[in-house]
Amino acid sequence: MSEGSGAFSPEPLDKRSLGEHIAAHLQALLLDGQLRPGDTLPSQRELATRYGTSVAAVREAISILSASGVVDARPGRGTVVLPVTQQAPSINLWLGVVHDETEARAFLDTRQVLEHYTIAQAARRATPEQRAELLGHLHAMRDVQGDPEQFIQADLALHLAVAQAAGNPVVLRLLRAIHMPLANVLRAVSTELLRGGRFPALYATHEAIIHGVIRGDAVGATAAFDHMLDQTTEGGVLERALGRHAQPEPPLGPAFLEDLHWNLTRLIGPMADVLIPEAASELGVDPGALTRSHLGRYLANLARQLPEAKQAEWQALAELLEKRYG
Repeated sequence: MSEGSGAFSPEPLDKRSLGEHIAAHLQALLLDGQLRPGDTLPSQRELATRYGTSVAAVREAISILSASGVVDARPGRGTVVLPVTQQAPSINLWLGVVHDETEARAFLDTRQVLEHYTIAQAARRATPEQRAELLGHLHAMRDVQGDPEQFIQADLALHLAVAQAAGNPVVLRLLRAIHMPLANVLRAVSTELLRGGRFPALYATHEAIIHGVIRGDAVGATAAFDHMLDQTTEGGVLERALGRHAQPEPPLGPAFLEDLHWNLTRLIGPMADVLIPEAASELGVDPGALTRSHLGRYLANLARQLPEAKQAEWQALAELLEKRYG
């Protein structure tokens, strides 16, 4: 793509997240022929500058496109557009929000069925090159343990690599279809686990899965996966991650949303209408259902989406909102 291309002109926004908008626009460029298979996208920082948004929003867009099989994103190599198949690539953006605990558990159950198959097949079929790649993904998870967002991306990349080693393209497509909503669930759960000092146990189960696959031990690797899945649901972890409590807290209410909307609009303009629901969707709730327990994580989600130039002013605003409503 040539420097200064007009292909990155902003378009009218609806209620999708910034990352979803960017992903949809990049996909449109591919379908229009302005992006071609084999092209390397600009860096995430350059894309953020062109779209006038944060690197976090661009990272989400690349994750969506990667999960959909549109691009191949690898550290150190950049993001490359993959060959287009007979059918144009599609992105199931409507799957991007998990609304409640029942739906979250349904995604986890679906994942368990699919990954039992991929782990067993990978244990039987993985090549030496694929086994080495799995170890690389495992070490990447270890190296980003302090960053929940990067940890989630490394986690999902590892499990997709297992699915690729299984050699069944249909199952791989099914896993990619639930990639984004699953990321939203795991983001909330992993943040809860990492905050509680549970990373060593979570990483140990992933080690057991991958080393089981490498040894060809399908039974052991599958059992390790089930243990890992238990970690996301035992002791109320899932409920706390999604902001559920035995005695429901009252929502912060319209006063908070009006205050937030007015201040955020003053800071970034109409983009506030996109960010406010998107930051809530990452917690698995609607903006109107936000409670005091959500407030800190919700404000942090908003901060993650803002350009660096707005961070200092936002920090002061976030502290004021926490003082008023926390």
